[in-house]
Amino acid sequence: MTPRASHHPLRTSIVEPAALTPERRSAMFALLSVWFEGYGEEYFNEELGGLDHCVLQEDPDTGELVGFATVYRQETEIGGTPVGAFHTAHCILERRFWGSNGLVRAMLTEMVARARSDRSGRLWCWSYSAVGYRSYRYMPMLFIRHTPHADQTLDELDRALRDHIGRECFAQYYDASTGTVDWKWQGYGLTEEARAISEAKLDSPAVAQFQRLNPRWADSVEILCLARLTDDNLTAFGRRWFPAAQAA
Repeated sequence: MTPRASHHPLRTSIVEPAALTPERRSAMFALLSVWFEGYGEEYFNEELGGLDHCVLQEDPDTGELVGFATVYRQETEIGGTPVGAFHTAHCILERRFWGSNGLVRAMLTEMVARARSDRSGRLWCWSYSAVGYRSYRYMPMLFIRHTPHADQTLDELDRALRDHIGRECFAQYYDASTGTVDWKWQGYGLTEEARAISEAKLDSPAVAQFQRLNPRWADSVEILCLARLTDDNLTAFGRRWFPAAQAA
């Protein structure tokens, strides 16, 4: 196992888009480029213009950016029900820190807190597209009902919200019949380093199940994930991560 570069916990912050300097944006793009190729820096910077907020992680000893998550907010109404989603476009962490769940936990703690404090009656969800099991695993780990799920039927409201997000975020690359995103971009996809990390090496029924849900993950096809950010949808593990005492 590669040793951590720091013996101290990573420094985590929630920042607004205006706080992302050109230097910080370049560092974020460099981290993204380790795992994905064909993702233009100009396009990445255009994406950042629509951010709701961003989660940053830095090495406290050096100030080096080692991880980030970009979060967007969508609101709509489906069948008379106000719904919203915090959509994670990118959640990137240097491989030497993969033993930590700190980035995802900080990101979701902020989402859950915002959902709990909203008194408008809007139903809030978390959404993101997963290319591999390491991303997807947070769904069954934290939420009772979620999509995709091999043994649950997706209800009408969740399906409509998932498809709304799919169309808004991924346009013609989203396939509502499968809930997947196939970019079909020349030159876009996982880097060689990312491909070298074979999900098949993880001898686990959960990994095998994910591969059935998204059999084309190695072709950089992503599957759109969605879960409601409600207390009654948290697993026992999720309740430990987000205790109700944190509610406003």
